[in-house]
Amino acid sequence: MKRLLLTIFIALGTIGFAQEVDQQEETIDSLAPSIKRFSVGLKIGVPNIAGLSLEGVTPLLDNRIAPFVDFSGFDVKDAETEIGLSYTEFGTNVYFGNRGKGAYAGISFGNLSTDLTFYENLDGGGRGKGSIGLDIKSTNLKFGIKTGGRFYFRFEVGYGLTSDVPDDITVTLTEIGGNGTETDTFEVPTIPGVGTNGILLGNFGFGLSF
Repeated sequence: MKRLLLTIFIALGTIGFAQEVDQQEETIDSLAPSIKRFSVGLKIGVPNIAGLSLEGVTPLLDNRIAPFVDFSGFDVKDAETEIGLSYTEFGTNVYFGNRGKGAYAGISFGNLSTDLTFYENLDGGGRGKGSIGLDIKSTNLKFGIKTGGRFYFRFEVGYGLTSDVPDDITVTLTEIGGNGTETDTFEVPTIPGVGTNGILLGNFGFGLSF
């Protein structure tokens, strides 16, 4: 009889202890940071103008490392010049907190690809057209802030270090509807945020996190 009572007592104690452990684990889980790992949205600013942005928060360094990639494209036209812009940027954001939101610093590599088309009256008569491509590569350092929640907002500022951007370029013009050609030098059109030795970075973003 004593052995039976002792067995029942031990069994009840074991069950009670297991329930207490389960409750403690549930409490710990409820206090763990809620992290939305993936974000997709839009960025508007310079030099990207407007484009798609993707980011993923990894478990590295206690949920602080978040690789990202941005894509955008924009065209500008007037009577004398057409500019086709496309911007690609990829890198990593390092969040100061461990919940995939709040303040962060970022390092990235950008490529601003420009297709420049010039129109000009040729000396021999007729209208000439010439095109040339210019790629501006940069290493970017920036600081940003991102809100949490399903719908997020983001603000970033920074600077991109580039090789020298030429002040002018030489283009061969071909007569439209004819065979005449002519070579001329044109100033590189002003691109928002792009200087002779660097790129200013500044954008506002918003989107969804999952």
